[in-house]
Amino acid sequence: MTIRKATVLGAGVMGSQIAALLVNAGLKVKLLDIVADDKDRNKVSKKAYEMITDKKRPQLFDLDFASNLSYGNFEDDLKGQDDSDIFIEAVKEELEIKHEVWNKVKSVAKGNALFATNTSGIPIAYIAKILGEEERRRFFGMHFFNPPRIMKLVEIIPLEDTSEQSVDEAQAFAEDKLGKGVVIANDVPGFVANRVGTQTMNDIMYRAENQGMSITETDALTGRSIGRPSTGTYGLSDLVGLDIAVTVTKGLQQIPEEKEFFHDTKIAEKLVGQGALGRKTKQGFYKKDKKEILVFDPEQNDYVSQQQPQFEILGQFSKDLEANMDVIFNAQDEAGLFMWETLRNNFYYSALNVPKAASDYKDIDRALVWGFNWKKGPFQLWDLMGFERVKNRMKEELGELPDWIEERTSGFYEAGETIERTAPVASFIDSQIWDREDSNLSVVHSDQLLLKLQSANNIISDGFSSDLIEAIDLLETEDFSSMVIYADGRNFSVGANLYMMKKAHEMKQVDELVGPAIDHLHESFNRLKYALKPVVTAVQGKALGGGCELVLHSPFVVAASETYMGMVETGVGLLPSGGGLAEMADRILSTTHKHNDKQESMTDILMNIGLAKVSTNAYEAKRYGYLRDTDSILLNSEKRVEVALEKARFEANTNYIPKPKGQYNALGRDFIALIKGQLDAQRLGHFISDYDYEITLKIAEALAGGNLPRNTYVNQRYIQKLERERFLSLLQNEKTHARISHMLETGKPLRN
Repeated sequence: MTIRKATVLGAGVMGSQIAALLVNAGLKVKLLDIVADDKDRNKVSKKAYEMITDKKRPQLFDLDFASNLSYGNFEDDLKGQDDSDIFIEAVKEELEIKHEVWNKVKSVAKGNALFATNTSGIPIAYIAKILGEEERRRFFGMHFFNPPRIMKLVEIIPLEDTSEQSVDEAQAFAEDKLGKGVVIANDVPGFVANRVGTQTMNDIMYRAENQGMSITETDALTGRSIGRPSTGTYGLSDLVGLDIAVTVTKGLQQIPEEKEFFHDTKIAEKLVGQGALGRKTKQGFYKKDKKEILVFDPEQNDYVSQQQPQFEILGQFSKDLEANMDVIFNAQDEAGLFMWETLRNNFYYSALNVPKAASDYKDIDRALVWGFNWKKGPFQLWDLMGFERVKNRMKEELGELPDWIEERTSGFYEAGETIERTAPVASFIDSQIWDREDSNLSVVHSDQLLLKLQSANNIISDGFSSDLIEAIDLLETEDFSSMVIYADGRNFSVGANLYMMKKAHEMKQVDELVGPAIDHLHESFNRLKYALKPVVTAVQGKALGGGCELVLHSPFVVAASETYMGMVETGVGLLPSGGGLAEMADRILSTTHKHNDKQESMTDILMNIGLAKVSTNAYEAKRYGYLRDTDSILLNSEKRVEVALEKARFEANTNYIPKPKGQYNALGRDFIALIKGQLDAQRLGHFISDYDYEITLKIAEALAGGNLPRNTYVNQRYIQKLERERFLSLLQNEKTHARISHMLETGKPLRN
């Protein structure tokens, strides 16, 4: 069944966010809730609708999508026949309320509609008791993680009666349509992620209290060093909510076989009793006081300044998780042993939950990586630490291990194997042409090229510019049909090498060192834009500065919906130098708009770049002009390369015509005069500094085509020359040097 229409039951925090997610995925959605006011029967759902479509902070990718969202109530809108393909219930966690809602739904739903509950605490079997045999075949838990738009994990929890077809349809819908990672969980308390994740957090807090370890010390040992969020255990609990962790713990303590794994933690319970539930109450284990983050001291029963942990082992850790695992395994100090026991206990409890919570150990890893933002799941970390030696030590220290672990003689993952369900990029590759410092070029599907950006932090380096030119040469001269460009990791590319810019300024060799690099960048991006065969760039996460400019010059783009694009150079006192200004000018000036429309459009572009605006999603990137209507957007980021290859193939098979080089009428000095007036007003109102004025005016001059009479013919290469001159001029300014230095030191922009 193709799922096109949905009804979300419950317009609270989770229900409204699930509704927004479904609308963003292209579904028609009804959002229903109780009648709380007879005079305004849709008051509750209407309020949620207004939050979802708020103009300042919308939950939708594009407010035009709001036409696919309607709202109503359980009494008036669950009558007659309903044509929704799926009903997702997210009402209050009380069994009686859920039963009341499902009784209404089953009387109006069509015969093949799927039934899903988003409960996180009530057994799925209890909720399904009021359903008939046939309805139970279509009923399952569908547990989204908060916030549903961002968090990848969705746990699907079938009943014993749920049909395989219903589970398959739900999984395909969540993965392909919503872009989620699905774990099939058993109907046990906490399901998979909350069960295993809460246990390790509880275990850490319990042992920390018994060993007299402070909150700050514990978080320093249980964060990035072991591949978990940088917040550490207590910081993560603040984010999730202390009440949730305590409630899950108390619930699992009621189960005899779970009692030994879940303990009372005094500090957490004290804070919950005081109403300090974490970030949602603005204080929990931590509390923000003006510019300082204070930490709770249980002895003083108050918040105090944090003391830097002094553990020697912290200095031995790096970004290499495998190396960190080795350090921890061999550690003999108190902190190192605490970390070993943290991992050991997590490995053991995770193993116990196969097949209790999930039938596949990979689903345990998926749940923790996708639902708790761990870099690696417990079984992946076990492999990194060394399967055999960990197994032997655990047996020595804990005694008998689960049978399936006792019987296992090798690690959990083959070389190169991941937890992703989508086909890995490596599976497409036929042969490798090169593997260099800044890029990898491969042949896929026998006649397509695949260029991977792999420089340090995926910056657009001079080496990558050379590799891009060479790859396009191969594409155009050899028997290849098309090419796809992509990058691994959370972000596509966050720009250029600021250290190199700073060094060039300090050596007073800006023209000699940076000028040729800009020329090289322009050459490579121009070759990309005007390539004789189709090139598609697959983009995800942040595409900033030079990364954004690479995407701008790509003939076609496949973007993950969570793509954040922007030319942010003004934040470090510069302007885009990779042809970004010339490309944006080209997009506006080559259209058939009237002159005034072009001027207004160019002003919008100028303000976006001048304010270093970054799109909050790929659809907003379209509104900013960074993506075009011909570019594709998909919610499942893991499929972006696969889809890009298909798009490149399609273009190659349909008489691809390269973009011709053109010329157009410049806006010239008329536009510059207009912008000067606007900037003067902003400077006088103290909205921008004198240096902001100078930078933005230089951007305007490039976009306008320079100080020329209006309607003078210019081309893209000419505007690139203008942006080069202005970039080099700004880089030689001491104020720009101060901005770059401040960004490198603090990670924050300086407005001088």
